[in-house]
Amino acid sequence: MATKKKTAKTFFDYHPDFPRDKSHLVQLCLPREKMNNKKTPQFPLMYSEKLDGVFCFAVCDTTSVHIFSRTGEEYLSLEHLKPELYDISQALCTDVIIFEGYAKGVPQPTTSGWCRDQKAQQYAVGAYVHDALSLDEFWGTCKVRPYAERYAALDTLDVWSYHAFLVPQYFADTWSDIDKAAERIWKMGGEGLVVRDPNAGYFPGKRNETMIKVKKGVSYDLKVLALNEGTGKYKGMLGSLVCKFRGGKEVIVGSGLTDVQRTRWWSPFFYDEIVGKIVQIDAMAESTKGLLREPRFKGVRHDKAEGDF
Repeated sequence: MATKKKTAKTFFDYHPDFPRDKSHLVQLCLPREKMNNKKTPQFPLMYSEKLDGVFCFAVCDTTSVHIFSRTGEEYLSLEHLKPELYDISQALCTDVIIFEGYAKGVPQPTTSGWCRDQKAQQYAVGAYVHDALSLDEFWGTCKVRPYAERYAALDTLDVWSYHAFLVPQYFADTWSDIDKAAERIWKMGGEGLVVRDPNAGYFPGKRNETMIKVKKGVSYDLKVLALNEGTGKYKGMLGSLVCKFRGGKEVIVGSGLTDVQRTRWWSPFFYDEIVGKIVQIDAMAESTKGLLREPRFKGVRHDKAEGDF
């Protein structure tokens, strides 16, 4: 599979008749704090470590592999992953491989930038695979196999090699088991867990109780409405982001920004790199007034077009 220079397209350029738009292309994780307890699936549940990388999916056929973001933008910097993804596809006789683009020890915003690079190849990014579907299952034209069955098929393969890895899945019988597993991950500096209903199909464009993310504190993807100038040592630089929150409220976020970001984004030449964009904001908890306690900027979500509110 020779590498050649090309222009990025979208998933919809390759599949113009696809029945969903980019906001409903793939299934997304529901934050645990948003769970409806009446809809919680029955134990045992499956769980895996939530890697702090970039959501990707590959569409494979007999002659090509294309890698996309969650909203369908094509990634051109991950050519080194394609031979191994192709082998997985052929071994499973399937078409769509869902994985995390991840590089150990590398901050998520850096990995995100690497995936979006249209000039250079980013060989440090690996494919950490957690699901695989037929194109009919992904398209929605047939019944989707339960997640446990899809994962079991991946687990039988011996094609995992230098750039492609299977994300380990475990079973839990209680929420106490899940909480203990999450604590172990947090102590090692990890993000948290993804909890799945092993009997569930696939729900593109949905956030529901069949796939739940468990993170320390709370995390939201919010739209940046405006910028505030800093004070003191940040005078003449970006001081904080004004983000849209629930119920029309605004969250002011000043932590987590680097000096480079503060200088660049306060400039009128680079203002639009952040205003109007979707950013991940982590916080300790929601306050009694319905805002966020100790909000912290985590990174720009270049793979999302809409915020949580």
